[in-house]
Amino acid sequence: MQSMNPMDSEVVSPILTPKEFFPKQAVAGITFSYQSKTIKTVAFFTLIFNILVSICFAQDKKDERITRFQNHISLAAHLTNINLTSTIRNVDKADKIEFRTATATRLGISFDYRWLGFEVFTRLPFSQAAEKGKTRNRGIFVRINKPRFWVNAVWQRFSGMYWSNPDAAARTILQPGYFPIRDDIFCNLLHLNAFYIFSPNRFSNPAAQGENERQLKSGGSFLLGLGFFFDVMHGDQPFIPQSQATNFENLAQVNEIKARFLSLSGGYAHTFVLFKKAYFSIYMIPGLSRFNASQTTLSDEKRTAKGQWAPRLDLRLSMGYNTDKYFGGIMAQSIVNNQDLGQGTTFSNGFATLRLFFGRRFQMKRNLGMLNL
Repeated sequence: MQSMNPMDSEVVSPILTPKEFFPKQAVAGITFSYQSKTIKTVAFFTLIFNILVSICFAQDKKDERITRFQNHISLAAHLTNINLTSTIRNVDKADKIEFRTATATRLGISFDYRWLGFEVFTRLPFSQAAEKGKTRNRGIFVRINKPRFWVNAVWQRFSGMYWSNPDAAARTILQPGYFPIRDDIFCNLLHLNAFYIFSPNRFSNPAAQGENERQLKSGGSFLLGLGFFFDVMHGDQPFIPQSQATNFENLAQVNEIKARFLSLSGGYAHTFVLFKKAYFSIYMIPGLSRFNASQTTLSDEKRTAKGQWAPRLDLRLSMGYNTDKYFGGIMAQSIVNNQDLGQGTTFSNGFATLRLFFGRRFQMKRNLGMLNL
């Protein structure tokens, strides 16, 4: 790694090698700890409850809560603020090492026509806070939206992170407010999600996200989801500082972690409509993931953890204004994936996203005549 100069004229924030890191006592954080039998039982009864309640709340087809714009193209600009937090924990000793991305602000352009949509985005060339280094972010987002289900596929790459919880000893060699920078760490993330909507006449997912639908009356639906996730975190040097090696003995030389998840989730989403144009939507979708994980050391030694169960939580909030022609709003989303690496250690990825969007619908004189569009 190379040193960075956070302020050209005065202050220098050193980029520390693992040998220069100092130990850190645990700080407040959320650690998921569940008994496997309890998790399976709760998941089973939650699924049964979702199905039964959704059947009870089935709506008459004449209840026109949703307006769908079949022959319109929606174009929108998105300004997104996203943070990724990757945490390695020693559960027995209550120690953790936490890496975060410097807040990445990115600009995206989206296109939606009937059931198909996609978005491309890249980080804006704004100066990021020098004390946290620089994170580069890019990716692509593809979605399929139908009344009864939606599918999302997103690939993202984050390059450059910082150690966000250094101890007092580490801070003695840093300027106040500065952090040890790890510009050698990058994360590649591929996430695929599919959700089934039990009551499509009561709830519209595209309407809550500013796409080719409008919801005219308040309503909600239970959801059932299936997901696949592939995450890779890699560094040129080990993730664990040398001074922390005694707290993370089995991970001391690990410089790459790969995880593959298959998740099943169930929850509820509801949209509150005011004056037929303003809306507020909330999604609460807990779930379970069964994952395989592998760890690779600098000497190319590999270890795997297979068939582990892990909790997952997807929480989304959105609010906006939606008319026949124009739409806009704000959306917040938080996702937490937690995984057991074995020998008393866990690894978790947490996403926090804040998204502003504004767009316009354009009516087509005729449909495109392909792919059932």
